[in-house]
Amino acid sequence: MACPVPHNVHTGEKASGTVKTGGEGKPAPGTYIKWDDKGVEVEQPGEKEKIKEVSDQFNRFQMMNFNEHMHCLRGTHLKTQGCVMGKLIVHDNLPEHLAQGMFAKPGTYDMIMRYSSLTPKIVPDNIPAPRGIGMKVFGVKGEKIWGEDRDTQDWTFNNYPVLELRDPKTTYDIADSLEKNWNDLGTFAKEQSERVDADVATMGSQLPRQHMVAMPEYSQSAYRHGDYVAKYGVFPLGEEQKKLEKSVIGDDAPINIISQHNRDFHMKHKVTYSFCAQMLQNLDEQPVDDIGIEWDAKKYPFEQIATLEFEPQDSWIPEFRVWWDDRITCNSWHGLKTHQPLGSTNRMRRVVYAESRKLRLRVNGHKDYVEPRSLAEVPAPLAAPQFDLPYQPAVTTPSVAVAS
Repeated sequence: MACPVPHNVHTGEKASGTVKTGGEGKPAPGTYIKWDDKGVEVEQPGEKEKIKEVSDQFNRFQMMNFNEHMHCLRGTHLKTQGCVMGKLIVHDNLPEHLAQGMFAKPGTYDMIMRYSSLTPKIVPDNIPAPRGIGMKVFGVKGEKIWGEDRDTQDWTFNNYPVLELRDPKTTYDIADSLEKNWNDLGTFAKEQSERVDADVATMGSQLPRQHMVAMPEYSQSAYRHGDYVAKYGVFPLGEEQKKLEKSVIGDDAPINIISQHNRDFHMKHKVTYSFCAQMLQNLDEQPVDDIGIEWDAKKYPFEQIATLEFEPQDSWIPEFRVWWDDRITCNSWHGLKTHQPLGSTNRMRRVVYAESRKLRLRVNGHKDYVEPRSLAEVPAPLAAPQFDLPYQPAVTTPSVAVAS
């Protein structure tokens, strides 16, 4: 079953340079590349040293945010927009290339999911910016990458199919510009627009101001999918969600419009998403080590392998939100060996996310993070507290620009 997915940035248009050319008009091979085949991952000279420099940059971002907010936040995906509990339902009778890893057998898993905005600096919700989701799935058994004793699998997604942090060197250059222009985001955005890969570097700041329950979400990077390789996508299924697909958050919308819309929508509706895999078939057109290049979803379609379901609930429970903000981590390296993250950006994330977590815990006075075993350990009371969180007026400062 092919997943319904907008072609690119929700507009149907293709930004130049984000899809590798050369295979137009030719059918997909129909064969699937093994995860350990030659050429899937190619480590570049000096990569480890550059990753260490990037990790130091993101730690500095964390401390600059601490100086502003007096609380240590994540290095990315700082701003929580809601936390929910639900189910991940793996489909029955999947074909062999899809029935891999945790999707090898049909079944239902408990899970938790966090909506977030991922800019390294907190910005109002009425400004165009990347958004994402992180999920932790319980009861997933198998050999783990890090040998943990918890049966959990983490997944992370962002709301556009490519990422400007396409490799460690590019990440360092973009982060260096942000650090130099920390209090002048307009200049930072201008510098990104002048890059040779500006179509990718500025994509995050050109995204529609969309409500999160209607957003498509992408893994952006590739993962081992059992014997093979896949990118993943999460796409809205509910009819009420789809009705919001073209709704635009206004310039004058409150600065907390996304979190409070999420809350209102989740309390009134059952929310559902498709969980899809896009299989690697051609390394010339589907590179793994450069995630600034989109895998053409028309030629290499997303295929549904599972469904996410969230019964009506409050997505803004203080205990749940603060627990996720401060005590737990969501990292795709935390999971099965059969879903090992692949590519240079994921090799970078392995280091950067771990160091970011260590700093966040240390500065906030926690000895270690919490890795829950099940929904029973989630601090979300069934009788959720009902209180109003007032909307705050929109920022009216002219010419506010953000590049992700």
